[in-house]
Amino acid sequence: MITFLFWNLKSQPLRERLARLAVAHSVDVLVVAECDMQSAAVSRALSEATGSAYRVVPGSGNALRVFTRTPLANWRPLFTDTLEAWLGFRFRVPNGPELLVFAVHMWSKLRTTEPDRMQDAKELAEDVRQLEAQEGHSRTLVVGDFNVNPFEVPLVWSSGLHAVPDRRAAEREARTIHAREYALMYNPTWGVMGDRTPGPSGTYYRAASESANYFWNTYDQVLMRPALAGHLTELRVLDSDGTETLLTASGIPDAANGSDHLPLLFRFDW
Repeated sequence: MITFLFWNLKSQPLRERLARLAVAHSVDVLVVAECDMQSAAVSRALSEATGSAYRVVPGSGNALRVFTRTPLANWRPLFTDTLEAWLGFRFRVPNGPELLVFAVHMWSKLRTTEPDRMQDAKELAEDVRQLEAQEGHSRTLVVGDFNVNPFEVPLVWSSGLHAVPDRRAAEREARTIHAREYALMYNPTWGVMGDRTPGPSGTYYRAASESANYFWNTYDQVLMRPALAGHLTELRVLDSDGTETLLTASGIPDAANGSDHLPLLFRFDW
């Protein structure tokens, strides 16, 4: 089993809370966005709390970083987007298969238009396909803050990530549109949206004075090719660091004492 955790830290000094999460959930791979802390300080906090040696993965960015307690020899950086919106790695799971792992932090809606977000999704999808061709397999996962919900166009668009909520549909692997074939991804994060699911109703809350407002958004997601879908054993949004709540008294992310995003935990087993 391999356990991943993603969290957008909102540039806050949250290494103690990261350490609690790592202890509570036996996290093997920790992907963080908007990380302003020194990597050495984060690694030290994780290592001291868990008793395992965590290190930053070579190829991590300035604010988008990957920490792991798996051997660094199992990792190889393959790609860095010019603006560090996404990073690509080869990762051999201990006693498991080799994966392609993309860490993502797409641009905020506050600074982009819908065409901008569609273009970014298309470019990310192209980079994913190129690395899959280079590496000769499609055991690919893409995790991070997409700054759009699972149902929005950049994620479901055939020329974008083409990520669907149903595993059986994704297992078609591709679909043909106007005589062109487009590879599919599976997005299980649809399953953690709304108040009829365990845990919070999303990963990010915004009560905007706009005519269309969802309040809860699920910007933090994991997408995967069908080759990995059958190995996913757990996916949930966390509302506690294992000791203290990450929510305010009104049940929304406690940005004053943590982040305005909630962590996303997921596990695979082989």
